Amino acid sequence: MRPRLVAWHFNHRARGDASAEDAAFCVAFCQALGVPCVVGERTTTGWAAEHVLREARQAFFAEQRAISGIQVLVTAHHLDDVVESMLWRLARGAGPVGLAAPREVQAFRDGHVHWRPLITAGLTKAALQAELLRAGIPWREDLTNAQPVASRNRVRAWLSQGGVDALGEHYQAGFARAARLQDDYHKALMAWAETLGVQPRESEACQVAALGGKPATLIYAVLVQFLQLQGLNEPSVTSLMPLVEAMHLGRELRASVQGRLVEVHQGQLRLCRLEWPKLGPVLRTLKENEDCPESGLRAERSDVSPELWADLSLGDIPPQQEVYLKVPPGMPLTWRGRQEGDRFHALGAPGSALLADMLINRKIPVEQRDALPVVLAQDQILWVPGLPPADAFKLKGPTSGALRLTWRGPCLN
Repeated sequence: MRPRLVAWHFNHRARGDASAEDAAFCVAFCQALGVPCVVGERTTTGWAAEHVLREARQAFFAEQRAISGIQVLVTAHHLDDVVESMLWRLARGAGPVGLAAPREVQAFRDGHVHWRPLITAGLTKAALQAELLRAGIPWREDLTNAQPVASRNRVRAWLSQGGVDALGEHYQAGFARAARLQDDYHKALMAWAETLGVQPRESEACQVAALGGKPATLIYAVLVQFLQLQGLNEPSVTSLMPLVEAMHLGRELRASVQGRLVEVHQGQLRLCRLEWPKLGPVLRTLKENEDCPESGLRAERSDVSPELWADLSLGDIPPQQEVYLKVPPGMPLTWRGRQEGDRFHALGAPGSALLADMLINRKIPVEQRDALPVVLAQDQILWVPGLPPADAFKLKGPTSGALRLTWRGPCLN
């Protein structure tokens, strides 16, 4: 396997010199092993929301897969990652699909596979570090992992302060077994659904009449898989339960899920196509503290508290409907529909990009793109619902009098 092994490292450039030192360490370490190392990096520097960094990293990996033809991505997730993920998702009401993550082996629709061999090996972080020390192998620590900004970091700190005392010495292995059981549980549910003739397919309606009267857990598993095949990942449990109840009772229902209209109709589960308005290129004024029914926008001043800043930093407030920006009071705000050639530098992006390409990359349905208002300040695009806000107007911490933009467009909860 060694001749075919390649290392990829993505420098988020979020920690100044420490990020650059991480990259240099990886390159030198791989040279010592005789393994090629390809380094990518963000062109912007400094803090960015967790989901922004994740998307940039995944885009780099996808680019490298396309260049190299390599389809197996191997990462060093260990048992502590399983524990943290399960606790975080459990608190949010996740089902078997969410509680099984991160899986030891995960296949994706585009053909690539994600393999996490340290989970299979049953290694905790402490055991991994002990072996590295024993073998005299150096490693780097990301000190931001110890800062209580991200929710995962807070869970990690909570466990370190009493996890062993409360749960036993080998509790991580127990969580890993539970995750595997959740994965098996989900596979069993989908096998049961198949015997009932219920088989979710990509871009097709799913026959669900046979789910009437069946347990909610089975219906929920089918619904989540159907939505994932349509590109709707990790929807909130709250948005799904009315659909689950409708299928259980054999009723018809339309409900909004991540900005898409999902319908149970005549025994079928499907996404609906709607007639969306076209906003057009005319520039219109957006006044603060007034609703704009034509666009669905509202602009107002709001203080960003440390608690709200933590939620924004974690990506707990997605940009589909609400963003906060550092815009001076009195700066004129306008809005219009998108125009050909619009370019936008979104938060955390390496530079500006065509708005049309960004909407495609975000999987915004084509019929919705001309219905999204483009908000501007002095000819600069501030925000388009569904995308991160403008990098040039980003907040850098708790702020008084930030500009809060919200959008209450059709089919968004």
